[in-house]
Amino acid sequence: MSFSSIWSWFSLGGPMTLPLILASVMSLAVIIEKAIFFARHNDNNFRLIKRIELLVEEGDILSALNELKGKKGPNAKLLSTALAHHSEDMGRLREVLQAVGEDEIKKMEKHIQILDVIAMISPLLGLLGTVIGIISSFNILGTAAGAANPAQISSGIAAALISTAMGLIIAIPTAIFYSYFTNKVEKKAHEMNLSMVDIMDVVANRGDNNVQTYS
Repeated sequence: MSFSSIWSWFSLGGPMTLPLILASVMSLAVIIEKAIFFARHNDNNFRLIKRIELLVEEGDILSALNELKGKKGPNAKLLSTALAHHSEDMGRLREVLQAVGEDEIKKMEKHIQILDVIAMISPLLGLLGTVIGIISSFNILGTAAGAANPAQISSGIAAALISTAMGLIIAIPTAIFYSYFTNKVEKKAHEMNLSMVDIMDVVANRGDNNVQTYS
């Protein structure tokens, strides 16, 4: 299918084609951005925590901090924060970790709501385009005083339905990815809550060696 035929198909959708195309581009951009984000921040909870726990048990907190340096992911952030505040009491440390956890969740949730909005408004924009197209077809019928070609009317209505089809084509995958990313954030948040208990245990069993402040 050539570009001209694709554009001709799009142009049949009427005035709602442009906002629907913009919505599809925005949806695709968010999906790609979140996919890359989660791929880069996919840390192995058990292995990472156990590795840091061994270093802390040896009293080598500085090596533990260096091990975490450059690593991405919520658990790496929680571990580095916990070790950086290792000298504080457990109550204060828990508050700090909760604040960091909430900030990490906000980073994971960033832009996801855009997908929900696009999934909701795309079918409505498509339906609006269809209504506009049908009104236009009936205007042709009215001005023709009953002498209009039925094929022309049916062709106009069929073209108007393209707008609805476009809206659904955009909304369905967008809604699927919105659900996927939302579930992924919930899963990550649950994992962070579980990991926080292990991280508190790691810091509680810290060595008494003097270490440099980590930033």
